[in-house]
Amino acid sequence: MFSNLNHFFMAEILDKWKTIRWQHVVFIMLIGLLALGTEGCKSTGKLTKKERKAQIETAKKQLQTIIDGTSTLSLDEQDRLIADITNKNYKDPALNQLLIEASQKLKQAYADQAKANTLKIDAARAKLLDLILNKEDLTADQLERELDTIKAQNLKDAEISELISRLEKKIRDMRSFNSEANLPVKTQVENAFSNIAKAARSGNLPDADATIQNTLKFFSSGDVPVLIIISREGSIVDYDKPTTINRYLNFIKDQKASNNKIDAMQLDANGKIKELDLIKK
Repeated sequence: MFSNLNHFFMAEILDKWKTIRWQHVVFIMLIGLLALGTEGCKSTGKLTKKERKAQIETAKKQLQTIIDGTSTLSLDEQDRLIADITNKNYKDPALNQLLIEASQKLKQAYADQAKANTLKIDAARAKLLDLILNKEDLTADQLERELDTIKAQNLKDAEISELISRLEKKIRDMRSFNSEANLPVKTQVENAFSNIAKAARSGNLPDADATIQNTLKFFSSGDVPVLIIISREGSIVDYDKPTTINRYLNFIKDQKASNNKIDAMQLDANGKIKELDLIKK
């Protein structure tokens, strides 16, 4: 009897199950899935109060290291960090104040970096000009070691690059056999004085004139002032009437004698002589 009843109820359930419209079931299931998906998006896209507070505290600590100057990040990385925190717009007054202070600190750090770089470039420029003139009469190897020290600074400056190229050429010339460039500029100019006088004494005026023109290449112009020291006692120096390098070279040719040597010289930004002091040999 129970067996028959069971068969009866099962048959009735199956009949009712067959009458359910499957499209309704699928529709209901889709609605449920969309609801779950929307809820999931909400949970990942919106911070809880606890999460927001934690992120703000982390941001404050990061900004404080920039303000204190203890951050291990590069200046560019600090800049990106400040921008990232700003873009998140936490609307926290204390955090906003730290953003202002960190931005000001970073701006000053960039300015200090630029100033330090300028000082390095100025020092390298002066050193390179000295090396090109080779006032200390260094060998090619010694010049190259000095040059390598400057190149290791990796200074991004067009003028420094040009001076480096000039010094490299000088070193190459010094290593060439019997090259005049292996002598300091001071020595080359003094030798030119003697050669002009020698050529004039022998009556070879074209050679004297050619030497004058070649010597002028060491100077910023033919009008560079030349001061001849008559006497010097301590810090008191008496000079003869000022002249120019062009006139002085022709004076040597006319007198057929070179009676003065270089006491001091000043250079311009291109390494050319812009002022020359002479004293009797």
